[in-house]
Amino acid sequence: MPTITAEHLHTLLASPDRGAALVVVEGRAAVVPADPSRGEGSEDAMVITTRDAVIAELDTGANEEQIEALAQRLDTALDSLGG
Repeated sequence: MPTITAEHLHTLLASPDRGAALVVVEGRAAVVPADPSRGEGSEDAMVITTRDAVIAELDTGANEEQIEALAQRLDTALDSLGG
């Protein structure tokens, strides 16, 4: 089962916080606000990507297939790091 899914990217994109980030803490992915003291993130969190980076990667015309592909690439990159 993948750690990072399209659902995580949808949550990140829907965040009203422009600085939100997708992180992995203790093997679980979560979306946290730009200010980690406001979220449930940990100082041990590994930042995978940010909301702005996903928007830039997908451009304005992103479809579900592109979101799924990006999630798979991010999950594969995480796996290669041992995450």
